[in-house]
Amino acid sequence: MSAPAPFRFAAEAAMVEDLKARLRNARAAPVAADPDAGMGIAPADLARLKAGFEAFDWTAFEGRANRHPALTLPIRGQTMHFVRVTTGAEAERLPLLLLHGWPGSYLEFGDAIDLLITSGKPLDIVCPSLPGYGFSTRDLESDLPPRGIGDVMVELMAALGHVRFVVQGGDWGSVIASEMGRFHADRLIGVHVNMVPMMVMPGDPIRETATETEKQWIARSDRMRMDGSGYQAIQGTRPQTLAVGLADSPLGLLAWIGEKFIAWSGRDEAGKPLARDQHILDGVALYWATNCIGSSVRLYRDMFRNPSSQAPIEPPCGIAVYPYEVMKTPRQLIEPRYNIVHWSEPPMGGHFAAMEVPDLFVADLLAFLEVLP
Repeated sequence: MSAPAPFRFAAEAAMVEDLKARLRNARAAPVAADPDAGMGIAPADLARLKAGFEAFDWTAFEGRANRHPALTLPIRGQTMHFVRVTTGAEAERLPLLLLHGWPGSYLEFGDAIDLLITSGKPLDIVCPSLPGYGFSTRDLESDLPPRGIGDVMVELMAALGHVRFVVQGGDWGSVIASEMGRFHADRLIGVHVNMVPMMVMPGDPIRETATETEKQWIARSDRMRMDGSGYQAIQGTRPQTLAVGLADSPLGLLAWIGEKFIAWSGRDEAGKPLARDQHILDGVALYWATNCIGSSVRLYRDMFRNPSSQAPIEPPCGIAVYPYEVMKTPRQLIEPRYNIVHWSEPPMGGHFAAMEVPDLFVADLLAFLEVLP
């Protein structure tokens, strides 16, 4: 196998000028003025984000994108991009794989990685871009569901010298990490996730036996299923049609991704999203610069066609349930399928926990690492 090659992102001047022209000439859609109408992104939010994208400092973004050392490595005919940071003595380092989801990227873990570096814990941190996301490529001629991505991640870690390691994930990262726990149990020291996407269906007895807190969680998941999952149906059935529009319109991409960051984020004491405008703009900038929206949403169709397993996970598991997570599953539903050795309910944060509340995220992850055998 080839050796990893150093990687640095540099924004192409032609791409930046083309983006500015597209934003300048963007045609606004007729929309309802009421931001609480439940029809998608609020006009005021989109206008503010558009202004921010028009003034976006690409040189500063290059610095953030290259914040930590990155490499690329060919695996199974695709180019895998990943950040790699080591701390402490080599013989004592615990290999740690961090996995993002959609509409996220490796950028979500930037602050968390800095905190892990200064934690005093000897670590070998590997944070890849998922296949088809950002700087990682993927073959669009064949399916690559979460289980297949897990296979790729095992190969990546093996290429870096790690037979066994810990995996952490949110959103798709949690699904991939769980599949790795099922099909690569011998390779995992532990599995830590901050989302377990298991629906409590109507009529399930758990609805009656759940605690009052869990009933609130179920109600939140119900709202997501009924009113917030339309994007899944589109991305899971017609990803290519959607990609045609979003790859051509930065304003459309900003609306499609921006709405998810705003809606799924936790809230601060003032009730404002913990996903700040800079987070959103950086994420959209990465998707635009790499033209990855089509390949990223393809993962939904791939999983619809290749459903994940529900087999029990043997490696030790840590579950973190953040208050604003879009899908919150009662522990009694999770326990039969996850070998839970660590359970936490942090006081703040939402779907993008590593990005929103990196201090709480890292503290919880380190607490999980401490209880691993």
